[in-house]
Amino acid sequence: MTLFFLSLFSVSAIAQPTDEIQSNNIFNIIGIALLGGLILNIMPCVLPVLGMKLSNMLALSSMNSQSIRLQFLASASGILVSFWLLAFSVLILRITGGMIGWGIQYQNPLFIGFMAITIGLFTANLLGLFEIQLSHRFSTFIAQKGDNSTLGNFIQGMFATLLATPCSAPFLGTAIAFALGASTLEMLLIFTFLGLGMALPWLFFAVFPHLISYMPKSGPWMNKVKIVFGLMMLSSTLWLLSLLSPFIGVLLTVIIALLFSIYLLYKIAHIHGKNTVITIIAVIIFLSSSILIVGSMTTKYWVTPTEDNLRWESLDERTIDDYVKQGKTVFVNVSADWCITCKTNKIGVILQNPVYPALQQENVITMQGDWTHPSHKITEYLKKHQRYGVPLTVVYGPNTPQGLTLPVLLDGDEVIHALNYAKGSSNQ
Repeated sequence: MTLFFLSLFSVSAIAQPTDEIQSNNIFNIIGIALLGGLILNIMPCVLPVLGMKLSNMLALSSMNSQSIRLQFLASASGILVSFWLLAFSVLILRITGGMIGWGIQYQNPLFIGFMAITIGLFTANLLGLFEIQLSHRFSTFIAQKGDNSTLGNFIQGMFATLLATPCSAPFLGTAIAFALGASTLEMLLIFTFLGLGMALPWLFFAVFPHLISYMPKSGPWMNKVKIVFGLMMLSSTLWLLSLLSPFIGVLLTVIIALLFSIYLLYKIAHIHGKNTVITIIAVIIFLSSSILIVGSMTTKYWVTPTEDNLRWESLDERTIDDYVKQGKTVFVNVSADWCITCKTNKIGVILQNPVYPALQQENVITMQGDWTHPSHKITEYLKKHQRYGVPLTVVYGPNTPQGLTLPVLLDGDEVIHALNYAKGSSNQ
């Protein structure tokens, strides 16, 4: 179990340079950790698990206050225990001299496969389709994880934490960066408040269990709601499967995803009727069309299509020095296929105006560091810039030979300003 949690550090980490971190008071960092943990609840990686929890909440409306309080305390405890295990893992990594980062688990295909299978079982269970023929004991164990038992709620809390790591919130990064370089006591405090922040919604209902009475009463309509939440879980399963493509190939990943989706739709049609499947497909088509329409209406701000025609070179620090001596500007982007924040930066900023045409200029060199797989070279580069994960964006130039580190969440105007400053442009 310890080895499992030793791998829980890298995705979408958000860390600040050491001088910025050290300027923060420990009480300020604790406040940031509390806020960062709270924001994690609305991140897309966590929402499906919260949807499953909300489904359980609807069924709790007929229970007494003591039982309701116990369920929410169990979920909150699962979240806190997960963060304490992460803190414990950091201590082990420090002692053994291992690499410390936030979310390295997504560099491990075994972990990704485990999470995909588990969330897939959650999906099937939530949709009432759990008929996978495993051993009786294992099937019973898995099937109970989505119910209203105390253990089920505890494990839901733990899995919410595991899914949160690739969707780190901006405030989370500063706290994580401080914690990974702080004393043991300070680190435990920060991880505790990260967990408390994420657990706040559940603790709120534990303190005020009577609020559940305002939730809609359970009834046949809940079967439809469960399908919605099940589809949210399905999206998480497919996303996890997509993370396997760098390891097992795109074709095999697509085949697995299609077979799993077809199986679920077939079982939904068998249990809930063909009309339900038709409705699901219609909703998917509607949402996809809406996204395309909205995208076409925002061409003023977005390059269409968002195609990457930049001449990316592999990250090489010695080459960077040579380019800077030649008076060129070097734009370094370190990311990973499983990093949602990285994809947001690339699609929403790097491949859009005004950054995209600026990076295509002849005097600008673009370099890419890929941390999808473990890489000692890239890990050392991250450490040099006091980061504990991706994304990391650095701009070099005659005016910034040591590199200018940009914020984790990129902004087009800030990137342009950094490029101009790095090359010593008067237009700053």
